[in-house]
This record gives sequence, C-alpha cells and structure tokens, in this order.
Amino acid sequence: MKKSLIVIALVTIFFFVSCGGSGKSEPAADGDNETPDEDETTDEEGVTDTDLTGSVFSMPKMNPSGNIPLSAAVPMKSAGVAKVTVEVADIDGKSTPFKREYTVSEEAAENVEIPVLGLFPAHKNKVTVAALDASGKAIDEKTFEMAAKALPKDFPAIEMSGKIDSGWTMVNWLRTPRSRTEMNGIALDEKGRVRWYSDLAFPVCFPIVVKEDTFYCGGGEGETHVTKYDFMGYVLEDIDVAPLGYKNVHHEVFIKPDGNYLLGVDKAGSGYIEDRVIEINPGDPADPQLRGAWNLNDTFPDVADLFMDMQPTSTEIPGQTNNPIHHNAVFYDESDDSIIVGSQTAGIVKLTHSGYVKWYLAPHLFGLIDDADKDGLSDSFMSKYDPANQTTWVGDYSQKEGDKVVIGEKYVDERAPINGIPYKVYSEFEFSFPEFFLTPLDKNGNEITDLSVKQGLMPHEDFSWPFRAHNPTILKNGNLMLFDNGLSRNFGFPPISMYHYSRVVEYKITPDKDGYGGTIQQMWEYILENDPMWYSMSLIVSGANELENGNRLITSGSIGSSFIPELFRKQYADGPVGALIIEIDPKDNSEKNRIKLDRYIDDDYPVNEFSAFRAYRFEISAKLKNK
Repeated sequence: MKKSLIVIALVTIFFFVSCGGSGKSEPAADGDNETPDEDETTDEEGVTDTDLTGSVFSMPKMNPSGNIPLSAAVPMKSAGVAKVTVEVADIDGKSTPFKREYTVSEEAAENVEIPVLGLFPAHKNKVTVAALDASGKAIDEKTFEMAAKALPKDFPAIEMSGKIDSGWTMVNWLRTPRSRTEMNGIALDEKGRVRWYSDLAFPVCFPIVVKEDTFYCGGGEGETHVTKYDFMGYVLEDIDVAPLGYKNVHHEVFIKPDGNYLLGVDKAGSGYIEDRVIEINPGDPADPQLRGAWNLNDTFPDVADLFMDMQPTSTEIPGQTNNPIHHNAVFYDESDDSIIVGSQTAGIVKLTHSGYVKWYLAPHLFGLIDDADKDGLSDSFMSKYDPANQTTWVGDYSQKEGDKVVIGEKYVDERAPINGIPYKVYSEFEFSFPEFFLTPLDKNGNEITDLSVKQGLMPHEDFSWPFRAHNPTILKNGNLMLFDNGLSRNFGFPPISMYHYSRVVEYKITPDKDGYGGTIQQMWEYILENDPMWYSMSLIVSGANELENGNRLITSGSIGSSFIPELFRKQYADGPVGALIIEIDPKDNSEKNRIKLDRYIDDDYPVNEFSAFRAYRFEISAKLKNK
C-alpha cells in the first residue's frame, strides 16, 4: 500500500511544487544561536555619537555601499598612518574579537575609508579601530558602538555541530517572498552565526561565486549582467552580455587563470534556455570581447524519453519544455585547455575550446533510442505521450529478464546531439556517442562488462553512474568530483522514494590514446545518510568543493520536502526544508562539521524548490577605499 501511494503521488504531481508552506522556523539568532539580551538587540541602525576631537578618525557610516547591511566604514586621515587594525567584539563577551589588518600604501589618498565587516545583526557592536605608524606605534585608537539591524525574518534558522578550524561559510540562499523571488549571499562565521549578507539592488544574484577577496554575481539588471564586488559591496567590474547576443547569466561564473570569464548563458531569441556557454575577456568591462562560444545542442542528446519529469522538447511551455539540457556547471581544465560542462539532465562532457568532444560521462543508455523514423525523438515516447499522465512521459527503454533490467528490444538506434550530427570532422570516425563514452572499471582496474551496469540500469558494487549531477570539479589529484543528486537513479520508477539518496563521488578518468573516450574508475564516495534517506537528499542544485586542508565541503541544497510533492510529504510526515553543509575528511569519511539551515515558511514566504545552490569556505576581507 505504501509503495502504491508513493507512485500515485509522484505520477500525479511530481515536480509541481506547492505554494502553501506549513512548517515554521525562526531566523538565525546570535551568540551560539541564542537570542541576545533584550538591551543588546536593536531594530535601528546607526552609530552612537563619539567625541572625535583631534582624532584621525571621523564618524563611521553604516552600510556605505548600500549592498551589505552588516558592514560599516570608518573615514580616516591617512597622513603618517602605515597600518590600521579593526576589531569587532564577539557577542558572547568571551571569544576572541574578529580582527582585520590593513596596510596604508604610499599611494593612498589623503582620506580613506576603513572597512568594517562582520557586524552582528540586532546588536550594538563594539568596534575598535587603531591607526599605527611605520614602527607599529599607535597614533590613534577609538571604540565605536555600531547598531546593526535585525536579519530579515525569513532568513534560515541555523544549527551547527562539530568544529570549523578556520574560515567563514558563504551560501547562495534562495528567498521566496510573494512579492518577488530573491537570492542573497549569506556568510556564517566559524560558529555558524550570520555575520554578512548581500542585499543588492536587483533581486536574484545567481550564482554567487566566491574567489579570493571578491564575489561574482550572475543575473543583475535585465538578467544580462555579471558583476564583480568586493565584500563591502562596491562594484569592481560590471559586464553586460546583451551586446554579444546573450542573456540570462545563470548557474556558472568561472574565472579562468588568465582572468577570462566562463559563463552559463542563453542565446537571445533562440526560444530555448540554459544551453550555451561563452568565454569573455573583461579587459574593458564596457566592451567585453567574446573569446569562445559553445552551443551545447551540438554536444548533448535530448533524453526527455528517459526521465519521468521531462516532457517532449519544444518552445510551447517556456520554463518546462524548452530546457532539454539545463546546463548547470562549467569547470576549466588547465592541463589541456578544455572545459568540463555539466547538464542537469544529460550528463557531463569534456570539450575542447573549438567544441570537439573529448569524453562523455553518462550511462551508455544515453547513446540509444528507438527512432526508426529518424526524427530524433523516441517513437515509443511520442506514440503514447499524454501531457496529463506522467506515466507516459518515458519511452519503452527497459524490460525485465529474470532478475535483471535490460534495454528494450526497440532501443537500438544511435542518438545524435539535439542539433543532429555535428559538422565537425573527427579523425577516423563520424560523430557517435559510443566513441566518447567512458568504460567503467572495478576497484581493481578491470573493465566492468555487465551491459546493464554500463547502460546505467543496474549499479555495480564498485561503481555507479551519477544521475542528474551538479558541480563537476577537478581535485588537486587530477580526479573529477561531483554532486550526484540521484534523481531517477538507475532510471528507476518511481524516480524518488524514501530510500533514495544523494552522494558526492570522485572518479579517476583516463583518456584513450586517441584522445576520445577513456575509462572511469570510482575512487571515493560519500553518501548523505539519514533516516529516512530523503531527509538529506537533494533532487536539484547542490555541489561539493575541495578545501585547502584536503577535506570536501558538501552542499545538499534542497533537502527533505523542499522539492517533494504534498502527497509524498503526507505519506512520510513533514521532513526538513532547507539545506545541509557538511565538511568531510575523505580519508575516513568522518564528519568535521555540519551546518543545517532550516527554511522559514509562512503564508508570505511559501516553500520553494530549493534553498541553497552552492557553498564556499573562505576568509572574508576587504581593502581600504580612497575617498
């Protein structure tokens, strides 16, 4: 009975998200997640008057850029000053203050602004600034009382366990006020407390990418901009891709070693979305140069017939049927000047700068279709498709043979990319997906010959293909790591149950000698355990990256019932709604720290498909600003 209810729930409303939230949680509080004393909290923003007669400092300005509410700037006369220190006293009254040092260069203007980062919300912060000369002797020192406003009420409630050795945690947090969808960057300190967040003029900053002492934001005005900010919120670079013929900067902003940008974008006027990657040289942000463009329809196949949540590809229902690739990531491989491109639906490819496929990481079923009429669509899919019945949203690609699932007898035709066989000429062969597929190996390095494993219909004890993955990343050891969401794992039905799971997986890929295809060996995995498993599973979004200490930072950004239909939630009770950020030591898979972010939900802030896109561990800093 339980299984049939799951099927009914998934078939009838899978992937159609309810707008009526039910659970409630409180926004994150300060001081080890305890609410500050009443006389320390404030809804008013400002600086208490201080006697600055004869001081090199002037009255601080709260949020000087207008973009970072938990920031301030202290004006200072720079003459004779070689170094400045800034200390923000901890709210708990006992921990070491948050301290930053800034060097005053000889080229500094007569008046500079000292950045103040890491103010506690809803608190009168004690901030001490000191100016020192070249010998380290104090020239001046002042303590200011800076009152920061409370956080927005729909910010997540935060629970943290374990210990973060160093660094703050930045998370892309999706907010859903009924007036407009918003996405903010939220930074938590080592104790899991909100100490920084973005509040930009445009609502959705997606993605937010941290690189050194700056962050990048896709989207922007008209959704055609990518903007570089310092952590005080000042714009350092702003590029509009519209003059290049593109729009909707989304999912990825990757900064190459040469400073060029790799961006996920849409082609203006095409009718389809999330299917292009471009490289731009931002030398003159007002006139960026296009250095590369990849039409992913020349690379990926349309696999709508393999997954229950995908309808036939067309431009008829924007946002649903016009996104067969759903490009979600780019990573640059410096070793051979190539890019690794992720598709939420159709796997991961490695491409040369000129667009040649090097390898294709996907179950080998992606190379087959029943297409006797050669129109590029599954015959069995189209013959029975009923938009009102999700059980018809798949082709007849599998059947049982004893205990095994095998390819149906009509799935024998070769798939082609969405745009058909490309014009590019490959040495010694015509374009064919099997030429680029990776051959799976077991833990001993021997080829796995079971066709049902190669095709992705069955797992192997040493190897599993990723399903609907995100965030492919090259590790320091040269291997590939990604977040394997697990949606429709092994093409199973139903595509999600209480026992399904997400994981992070590391693969070793060895290219063939001819440069096309190769082998793939699973070297490590971390399964997000829970009871039931789907409480930690993320059907969409999410990622993982390697930290400086060799650990892996994992983001499961749509946990529990974030993306689960209402009937499914009723069957297993309300699960968590929000995100998990976990640091794992890959040597023994021990958990070093865990941050759980619970989504705030009420009638004004309904539940949404996901909460967090990715997370970063970083050291927050800024620079003195000339005035």
